[in-house]
Amino acid sequence: MVNMYLNNRKKEIPLSLRRNSFNLNMMLPAIVFILFVMVFPVIYSFVMSLFDWRLGKTPKFIGIENYINIFKIPDIAHSVWITVLFALVVTALAIVFGLFLAVLLNMDLRGSNLIMALLLIPWALPPVVVGLMWKWIFSPRLGTFNNILIAMGLLNNFREWQSEQWPAFIMIVLTTVYKILPITVFLLSASLKTIPKELYEAAGVDGMSPVGRFFSITLPLVRPSMVIVFILLSVETFKAFDLIYILTRGGPGNFTSVLNYISYLYSFTFMKFGLGAAIAFFVSLLIIIISVFYYRITYREVRY
Repeated sequence: MVNMYLNNRKKEIPLSLRRNSFNLNMMLPAIVFILFVMVFPVIYSFVMSLFDWRLGKTPKFIGIENYINIFKIPDIAHSVWITVLFALVVTALAIVFGLFLAVLLNMDLRGSNLIMALLLIPWALPPVVVGLMWKWIFSPRLGTFNNILIAMGLLNNFREWQSEQWPAFIMIVLTTVYKILPITVFLLSASLKTIPKELYEAAGVDGMSPVGRFFSITLPLVRPSMVIVFILLSVETFKAFDLIYILTRGGPGNFTSVLNYISYLYSFTFMKFGLGAAIAFFVSLLIIIISVFYYRITYREVRY
């Protein structure tokens, strides 16, 4: 009787609902894994930011005091400014050069597939390898950059780029652009392929120049994708740490000490884990504010 009742109840359940239940059961291990790997560390870090959490001491709840103490850190204003400047400069350069390369590669020129394959190399290389490679390039005596400038007569003596403020900043900017440029090209190239070719053909019939077609057709239609790329690159550049750690260690002085590097110092050098976690969440807040602001002023719905 019990089996007959269960079989009848099973028949009453719609087939679609049973399929959805089966799919959910199959996805459950992956969902639990994602929650454990991604969500739990975020919650744990936020809880840590509310405590005076130091190595060898019992954590003490202090509420938002760590967030207030962020603004008491020496030269924190400079770190915020250099972080925002670094993110904006790197993102702007990556989008400009990325769009230029994407347009060229979208013309189906000879060798474009080979160039696309070669572009994968900087993106595939580990950040440590990229950082060490560019550190050797800018090395005072053994570096390629100094030797080329001396051979061209632009420099008389070897120059230590890492010991000067703005040259060190330019060095980390160029290295970061080199690292993120490939993914920018791929995303914008995919967006360019969605533009109907009939628009370019009609513009050609009307006698519009290639430059006019770029500003009248390509740029407006690729703008929504550029907004997404800008947000992705902003997140990536605000998270910058490994390349800066390898190239300058936040120097000279603290000129290239971005907020993530400050968070690292307070977490793993000064062992103030609560304050370090608070700085990390402060960086996340900056990313959200800049992304929303850029989205609001640049995004327009495109119809064609």
